Amino acid sequence: MPVQIRSALTHALPAETASAELLEQLGELDARVVFFFCSHYHDGAELSRRLRERYPQAEVVGCTTAGEFVQDRGGEAGVSALALGAGKVRAAHVALARLGEAPEAAVRAAAERLAAAAGAPLRELDASRHAGVLLIDGLGMHEERVNEELGRVAPLLSFVGGSAGDNLEFRQTRLFWNGVSVSDAALLVLLEMAVPFTITKTCSFAPTAHRFTITRADPATRTVYEVDGEPVTRAYARAVGVRPDELDGAVFMRHPLGIMVDDEPWIRSPQQVLPDGGIRFYCQILEGMEVHVMRPTDLTGETRAAVGRAREALGGAPGGALLFNCILRRLELDATGGHPQFHEAFRGFPAAGFHTYGESWLGHINQTCTGLVFA
Repeated sequence: MPVQIRSALTHALPAETASAELLEQLGELDARVVFFFCSHYHDGAELSRRLRERYPQAEVVGCTTAGEFVQDRGGEAGVSALALGAGKVRAAHVALARLGEAPEAAVRAAAERLAAAAGAPLRELDASRHAGVLLIDGLGMHEERVNEELGRVAPLLSFVGGSAGDNLEFRQTRLFWNGVSVSDAALLVLLEMAVPFTITKTCSFAPTAHRFTITRADPATRTVYEVDGEPVTRAYARAVGVRPDELDGAVFMRHPLGIMVDDEPWIRSPQQVLPDGGIRFYCQILEGMEVHVMRPTDLTGETRAAVGRAREALGGAPGGALLFNCILRRLELDATGGHPQFHEAFRGFPAAGFHTYGESWLGHINQTCTGLVFA
């Protein structure tokens, strides 16, 4: 049987050179879909055009990143790619949602286009045969609304993915599809899988004894002002053992907040203390939510454990994976020199992904690695 999956990574910058190196690594393949993730220095539209030219039967989708990786290596200012043939994906359909001021309406319209391509409404598709991938602008702050609407139009399907990045410049992120380049948008990819698959999710945190109820927040700006009727900076600083004026990025990375569901944390990471006393987060937190202050555990060990759970779910070694890893996890790996151990979790099968500005699965989360793992 011809090769059905390959990953590729290049650090060449000109689109002509980068695409040539990717194509040399991907080789001969009857690709149905090609995912690629590139730095914001790259001409992603040109990269996608050249990949589509080589694989005309494939949908070619991608976005800018905060770092790129494949199963055994990674870095920044490069391009990673994963190409899947008909032996892995029977069909791939893509719809662009231009979010603007009405993200819910844009998602509904995109879902209708996917349904027309698939021949049935998304809510009627077999969830054991279909998987979704979501790539979304990482600076528009639409992730929650997009994920919620996806839950309404496709309640049984898993859409997993990540928010595009620009390596911490926070100026502009972009999405690419068959030569098109857009911002303030989302790409919805519907895959009819030819092999079994599962969704992986891992975050390296456990709850402490400190928990709060959110009593004043502004979800639109992802800002929390009060917990248990007390100013959030005071209560949070006391819980993590520092003074309010010592709250900084290092404290936030080690002690995000988590919503516990069936003893599993769904992380909301603090971003900064605002002049008005609020703490802005990378993810929405609503009034009335109960949240736990988290403590760090073993990032690389828990990543290996997540792959082990995927192996069990698939009944054998994975055949490949598409991965979305938080930029804050990348920064932790940078600081600890843990990248080789992180890659070790994916040894033995092709994988590709990028470091994100947020992860998606059943909602918008932070400091997590999500992914589609398949036989």
